[in-house]
Amino acid sequence: MASEENVANPRRPDEPVVVAIGASAGGLRPLQAFFETMPADTGATFVVVVHLDPERRSELAGILSSRTKMPVVPVGERQKLQANHVYVIPPARELKMVDHEITASDFEEPHGLRSPIDQFFRSVAERLGDGFAVIFSGAGTDGSVGVRAVKESGGIILVQDPAEAEYASMPRSAMATGVVDVVLPVRELAGRLADLIRLKQGASIADSPQVDEEQLRRILAHLRIRTGHDFSKYKRSTVLRRIARRIQVMRCNDLADYYDALRQNNDEAQALLADLLISVTTFFRDTEAFEGLRKLTLPHLFEGANLEEPLRVWVGGCATGEEAYSVAMLLLEEAGRHDLRPPIQVFASDLDARALAVAREGRYPSVIEADVSEDRLRRFFTREGDNYRVRQELRDVVLFAHHDLLKDPPFSRVDLISCRNVLIYLDRELQEQVISTFNYALNPGGFLLLGSSETADNPAGMFRSLDRNARIYQSTVNAGEKPRLLPRLLGPIRVREQVAQIGRSMNPSAAFNDAVAHRRALEKLAPPSILVDETHRVVHLSDSAGRFLQPSGGSLTGDVVDLVRTELRFELRSALHRVFEQQAATLSLPIPVRFNGTAHRVLIQVRAAEIDELGEARNAVVMFIEGDEIEESRGTEERATDETVRRLTQELELTQARLRTVREESDAANEELRAANEELQSINEEYRSTSEELVTSKEELQSINEELQTVNSELKLKLEAISRAHSDLQNLMAATDFGTLFLDAGLRIKRFTDRVTELFSITPVDEGRPITDFAHQLEYDGLIKDARAVLADLAPIRREVKSRTGKWYDMRLRPYRTVEDKIDGVVITFVDVSDRRQVEEQLRESERPLRKLKGE
Repeated sequence: MASEENVANPRRPDEPVVVAIGASAGGLRPLQAFFETMPADTGATFVVVVHLDPERRSELAGILSSRTKMPVVPVGERQKLQANHVYVIPPARELKMVDHEITASDFEEPHGLRSPIDQFFRSVAERLGDGFAVIFSGAGTDGSVGVRAVKESGGIILVQDPAEAEYASMPRSAMATGVVDVVLPVRELAGRLADLIRLKQGASIADSPQVDEEQLRRILAHLRIRTGHDFSKYKRSTVLRRIARRIQVMRCNDLADYYDALRQNNDEAQALLADLLISVTTFFRDTEAFEGLRKLTLPHLFEGANLEEPLRVWVGGCATGEEAYSVAMLLLEEAGRHDLRPPIQVFASDLDARALAVAREGRYPSVIEADVSEDRLRRFFTREGDNYRVRQELRDVVLFAHHDLLKDPPFSRVDLISCRNVLIYLDRELQEQVISTFNYALNPGGFLLLGSSETADNPAGMFRSLDRNARIYQSTVNAGEKPRLLPRLLGPIRVREQVAQIGRSMNPSAAFNDAVAHRRALEKLAPPSILVDETHRVVHLSDSAGRFLQPSGGSLTGDVVDLVRTELRFELRSALHRVFEQQAATLSLPIPVRFNGTAHRVLIQVRAAEIDELGEARNAVVMFIEGDEIEESRGTEERATDETVRRLTQELELTQARLRTVREESDAANEELRAANEELQSINEEYRSTSEELVTSKEELQSINEELQTVNSELKLKLEAISRAHSDLQNLMAATDFGTLFLDAGLRIKRFTDRVTELFSITPVDEGRPITDFAHQLEYDGLIKDARAVLADLAPIRREVKSRTGKWYDMRLRPYRTVEDKIDGVVITFVDVSDRRQVEEQLRESERPLRKLKGE
């Protein structure tokens, strides 16, 4: 994930909003239309960055000044940005923001590797923290990395509709990042931008001292229901900034308007989730951290590695994969320095499924040249047009998985964890939970790499710092120590914890808070009382509540039902159940209770004292209302002597005894259910871990399947080519009217044409047998010798030989050369030249009389 906490100098309210505009080929007309439509009094500053010829003087400022009333200024020396001004890039220079001023400087990169739009967008994101980025027509991918940086820092991205653009490559590349907020034709885009500037210049909820907490709670609850992600414990300032950005994009006035829009627009929940996740990163982000990792950590991992076990690395919050691939590149480079090295497996996880899809594809714009060295580009990437794709060597090392750090069980037995710029979004409680999870997941002595604004100091004692500047930590757990327990993870269902200890060890501040809560309850309810929590444990007693307590014999317990007098337990247990399970207050009937031998009427009232955001009771107050003394000596007329009354009393006592038995059985059953629940939770954790392993195996199988499909396609193409070549060869051999014999280096028969059978007694089944095994019809015994001479000297031999049938053949022997230019046998051709020899003989015979006449 990205870090928006690193913004050096956020924009002050009195400073203008910056609109950074990038364009290239075909971008002049959109720029003219844009400034014709844009009002001249928006209060914003516009900076135009285009690709210019470094050898020619630019007329861009003059062209744009004819289309707008705002002053158009070429950027020269360092100057302060002014509202309602347009600044344009000069030739052969790049623009940068320094604090809240703009300056032009010489390019550091050679001409073919420059990305002026990306460089300026990044500079705006780093120095100002928000603003607008606009992409118009252009070729290539310049700007696609910069828009992600602007979005990361809280800015808004607008892109010209590719259907309108003369060159759609730049707009499409920006849209492919998934961070674009608005896609419109140029003139409509200018109108929308003017509205957004007005909204941004107004008061933002992120800067407001008072926030409508109820509306904020509703927005987060709606987001949780629609997406399954709970951001209630994420850092409040970050959540408010992201929501404020969506309010601007949706052109809402406040939280209430945005909540209505969120409910009416089904896609807005996913858009808000994407803004809250902000899957933005770059290769080797923060050079100091990766240098520390390369020099300090990786050599130690390989020196102590078990060659039979894989080296396991977990990159949490990997976003679109750049950081995971960066770590994998360092691991492969370090592995190359060792003769013996273990297998390497990098697990990369994130919440954003769309970002993981980009990471799995491993295809990035060419502007990564600014972050990745030439050596690494050559080794780990292949060029595909305007993009780079990771090579299979690197892709096979990294396994991507959808994973929630707060809810899902972690990858276990890992040697290194890299989780940079994730903790900054969480409150302190969740930060400590994640650090505890990392400590559990790491092997003893494992390493942890965090972001520049993060620390692993809390909870204390789990990690020690190795490099404070690079944020590299090492686990304090030593080999052989007792296995650690998995920290409690957040889940969709709130589980009520059963406290095992008798009482709670409370620090003074916690005790003071409980006493304050108790006193507030007593302001409403005066009788003696006890404050209990949802597990029926005593939290606090009033001064006079001890009169109603009488603990049972045996081990002392903190359960209030076991502490009160025997006569009150049944009614109290029922009342607590109604309060915590049904959220209903209870007042019992009078219960006779003996105090010092005298019976008194006691009423029990139980009411909820604290209710959480889900409407469930967290604490309850038990009040004891003591009535008058029950008179035992009255007249005969008041004594219960009637037989019916006695019988009913006996039945009532019997029923109460049965209820006590049922209650005890119910308590035992509850204990068994609690134990079974614990076992089920343990089994569930095991199933989750198994599920993670299955997902990992699935990813590996998918990767292998993709490789096999690629290899299969290549083999099909090769097979088709070989089949065509074989058909051509067969037709060629059939079409030739002379004999051809192919022998291998051992003079064994490989192939032959039909005409060869006139000279040698061979058949197709004889292929593979030595030619020396067969007799021939030639009146020539030096054939085998000539064939061996050709193999030895690599020089062709040509002879005219006669067969026993009287035919003459032009015999030629040549070396058999493969496509790799290797000698792999001999090719012998036999061309029938009998007719030529006969004609020559006839000519000689006819010349003899002439020679005789000439001699005479």
